[in-house]
Formats: sequence, structure tokens, C-alpha cells
Amino acid sequence: MADEITTTVCTSIEEKLQALTSTFSEHTIFRVPRQLYEVNEKAYEPEIIAIGPYHRGKNHLKMMEVHKVRFLGMLLARTNGHPAELFVAALRGMVEKARNCYSESSSVSTKDFLEMLVLDGCFIVEFIHQLLDRNMDEYVFRLEPTFPGILHDLILFENQLPFFVLWELFGIMRAYERKNYVQLLLRLFRSEIPGLRVDVAYDNTSIESVKHLLDLVHWNWLPSREGRKDDSRASKDGNWPLIRSATELKEAGIRFKKGKGNSFFDIMFRNGVLEIPMIKVTDTTERLYRNVIVCEQFEKEIPKYFTEFTLFMDCLINSGKDVELLCHCGIIENMLGNDEAVATVFNRIGDNVIVGVSSEFYARLCHDVNEHYNALWNKRMASLRHNYFNTPWALISFLAAAFLLLLTLLQTTFTIFPRH
Repeated sequence: MADEITTTVCTSIEEKLQALTSTFSEHTIFRVPRQLYEVNEKAYEPEIIAIGPYHRGKNHLKMMEVHKVRFLGMLLARTNGHPAELFVAALRGMVEKARNCYSESSSVSTKDFLEMLVLDGCFIVEFIHQLLDRNMDEYVFRLEPTFPGILHDLILFENQLPFFVLWELFGIMRAYERKNYVQLLLRLFRSEIPGLRVDVAYDNTSIESVKHLLDLVHWNWLPSREGRKDDSRASKDGNWPLIRSATELKEAGIRFKKGKGNSFFDIMFRNGVLEIPMIKVTDTTERLYRNVIVCEQFEKEIPKYFTEFTLFMDCLINSGKDVELLCHCGIIENMLGNDEAVATVFNRIGDNVIVGVSSEFYARLCHDVNEHYNALWNKRMASLRHNYFNTPWALISFLAAAFLLLLTLLQTTFTIFPRH
């Protein structure tokens, strides 16, 4: 018969297991894995505004808490005097569901958590309106220099609200339909994210698959369904062949050309020409890329298109010389000013990243580039052997010439620097 301690421990373990199974499947907003966070901590930290509980209360973000209240006041004034109670009541029943979306438990009380949902959610709604309103409020106009930073903070992996909270708030507003709010959101990010689709229609059913704002941006940045038609042939082992650097490929006869598409995924290789759409590299590029990549790290059973794109670019870029070549071809627009700095961005962005399921697209692209490279390299080596080493005497002559050149260099060295 089990003693009292055994019974107590078993009960405790069972309760913990039950708590895990009841909430784990609901998690949609996670912490950045430490192995990624330690590579570049600043890339995942909000600079201006905290959204959600993870960064709430940090000293350098407290100033925006006052602005959140002001934005709520402007929203209430703009919606025919809707009382704050309308927004609070709408989100009251979502507190537990929203809390369970976060993988890391929070000590924030139910009251404070509800207030956070209302203030953060209404700030995002009013921020959208103010950015798109030509008659911007004078108070908001003074905050305009911070807008780019706020936009980037809104799509940080750890700085998120569950999207169903925003969807509920969109439903209260009467200025636009819910689906139009989603399109307006995407329009705001299009200037920062080339190729972002803004015309996707969402309804109550399709929006359920959207976890948060970064997730919305990610799914509308991926290739269209037509562009993903090869997913069924994706490699399950995550392996695709690596390629040589841009300068090595050029030396082998492969040419580079700026692609006509505006999406990162419109890369083509045909007739020995690698076409890549222009990539603008700024001081926020690494931050954006890293957060999209970590978003993909938590997606199961789908090709990690953006992760693979950055790894593809990492293969092409080994040094500043490769960046210089790609800039010359119009493929990279270097806003950092330093070619080595751009190389560093791409060379370390894949550190500790897991590819997992890989797409057929990049596997096929790299295979075609390698096949062409090897064919050209073999032809050049064959041509060299044919023209210069076609007989044993030619090889002997070459070695003799090399030996004489070495002796000449040594003689010159000792003449200039005689031994004393």
C-alpha cells in the first residue's frame, strides 16, 4: 500500500501533466530559443513599445504606456463616443484564452492582463488609423519620428498579441470592415517588406489560422499557393545541396542579373544566368529577417521558405567581394555602406537555425546551379589540359618554367636582402 508521501507526489505529478496537456496545444506566442537569442539579443528586443506580457514593464519602454492611453482616448473620441467599457467587455471573456497563448506563464493579474489587452490592442488599431489618416492629430504628428521603430517592434516574435484579440477589436470599429483592417495592416508593412501580398481576403473562418501579427505578415510574404505547388515533393531530411560563392560562380562563367520580380522568392536560373530580385539591406534588415526566421522555427511540416532564402544568400556571400559583385549587378542595394557589414549579416543569420522540411524549389535551384558550375569547371579544366598539358613534354616544360621562376624569385630576394 502506497505511503502518504508517494500518494502526494503522484497526485502532484498528475496535476502537472494535466495542466501541460490542457494548455500546451494552445501556445502560439513563444520565447525566442536561447541558442538564437544569444547570437544577437538586440534583434529580438523591442526598442520603443512593449506589446503583450513578455517585455511589459521594462524601463526603456515605460514612456509608451502613457501614449497607449492617449491613443485609446483618440480612438474613443473618433468612434462616436464609444465608452471604454465596450472594448473591455468585448475582451473580458478572452483573458484566459489569450493568457494560454503565451508559452511562458505570467504573474500578471487577470485585471492587469485584461487592461493590457485593451490598451495594446486599441493602440494597434488607432496606430493603423493615424498612419493612414492624412489629417494626422498634432499630438500624433510629434510622435512621427518613432513610427518606423514602432512598426518594427510590432512584428517582433516575442512582442505579440493573439490575433483573435485584434480581430475582435476590428469588429467593434465601424470605419472599415474587418477584412479591410487586415489589408490596411499589411499595407503598412509593404514599404518595409517587398513582395508582401495585401489583397488576401480573410473572414471569420480563415482568420482562425492566424496566430499573431508577425504570423500574418509571414504568411502573406511567402510564395502564393501556385508558387508552392511543389511542396508535396519537399525533402523531409532538410538537405539541399550548397552552392559556391558569387565570385566563384562568376569565375566559372555563371552570370548574375537583377530579377524583375519584387519578391525574394522570384529567383530563377536559366541559360547560365542567376536572376535574383533586388534585396535592400538596411540597419533593420537583420532584425526583421531574424524574427521571421524564428517564426518559421515554430512551424511544423511546412517548408521554411524564408529560412532557406537566407541560407541560400549565405552560400552566395562569403566576403565583401561577393557583396561588391552583387551590388554591381543591382541585386543588393547596400544601405549600410560597408560590404563586409552586409556579408556579416548574411553569414551569421543562419547560426543555430534548423531547416527541417525543405522546399523542392531551393533544392532544385541549387542542384541546377551546381550542375552548370561543375560542367563549366570541367570544361575549363579540360580546355587547360588540352591546350597546355596535352603531352608529357608540355607538363615537364611547365614544371621547369615554374622551377626557373622560383629560382629567379629567390635570387632577386637574396640580391635585395643579402645575408650579413
